Amino acid sequence: MNSIPQKIKIKDIAEKAGVSAGTVDRVLHDRGNVSDETKRKIQAILNEINYRPNHYASALASKKVFVFCAVIPNCEPGGYWELVEQGLLRAEQELYDFKVVVKVYHFDQYSPDSFAEAMEAVLQQTPVPDAVLLAPLYKPKTMIYTKKMEEREIPYVFIDSRVEEANPLAFYGQDSLQSGYLGAKLLFSQCSDTDKIAIFSFFDPGQTLSNQIALRMDGFKSYVSKNNLSCKIVRGTLSANDQEENVSMMKKLFKENPDIKGAAIFSSRAYVVAGFLEKYKLNHVTMIGYDLLEKNVKYLKNNTISYLIAQRPEEQAYKGIKAFSEHFIFKKNVPQINYMPIDILTQENIKFYLEQSQ
Repeated sequence: MNSIPQKIKIKDIAEKAGVSAGTVDRVLHDRGNVSDETKRKIQAILNEINYRPNHYASALASKKVFVFCAVIPNCEPGGYWELVEQGLLRAEQELYDFKVVVKVYHFDQYSPDSFAEAMEAVLQQTPVPDAVLLAPLYKPKTMIYTKKMEEREIPYVFIDSRVEEANPLAFYGQDSLQSGYLGAKLLFSQCSDTDKIAIFSFFDPGQTLSNQIALRMDGFKSYVSKNNLSCKIVRGTLSANDQEENVSMMKKLFKENPDIKGAAIFSSRAYVVAGFLEKYKLNHVTMIGYDLLEKNVKYLKNNTISYLIAQRPEEQAYKGIKAFSEHFIFKKNVPQINYMPIDILTQENIKFYLEQSQ
């Protein structure tokens, strides 16, 4: 067997096959105009020398610009989706040398129609994006647009929550059912089985709960059912934009149910309820909430919120864009389901968690 140089070059393969370097290059990049017999001959040599193309160098040399679109809810300063956008920006900056551009499209997270408008804008852009990252808040609308992307062979990644019927390139986020189940377990570690519990959600007339919130609620109810708890659950509906209305609603709810001992909210706006509990000195209410927002951390530190469950939104977005680069640029297989840790934060450990994430 002829010796092969340690650093394999195209010209080495061409000499061994008795063809031109251009012919080998066409086979390596599947550009056609090569007979089947020559392809088989070259492929046999590639297998023999265990040839591995240098995708990293090829990507740096390529003139191809990759456009990855991200469809996420509007960002509030210090809010959950701002953290997601920071993750998108970090990935874009890291992939700058590979000519990756991340275009962000926003929608109203309380409006399925707004989500649909954002997705239409993405799919109508010219040229079409190479891939799309999205938060599938609304399952029916999500299924419409994932089907459209699949028809056009546009890979997509889910963050925040999963839609099991879809077939994304990858998903990055928590197991929402388990997250809700854990929330119930934490709450009832402080409340008795027979206590009255208030569950709050942001929900306007004519709208549906987001996919993730619905799954967390299902997980919470699953814990109650599995453990045969005889607690009574009362519901509180919060407005996304009217704080006066929220205060009025909570005053009425707690006046009519003075024996409420626990409270849960499955979105990132735990601070809305926590602020009310603190202002009206309802110190007997144990509360759980979600997400590491500054406003939530404030109430965790003073123990108005007993537990925060965090899910690393910046990391979800960052890894989602990196998955596209692994798929397109480095030609690697990407694991489809990628669960994020379910982080339990308390007054006692929040300081160390924040120091580690800085």
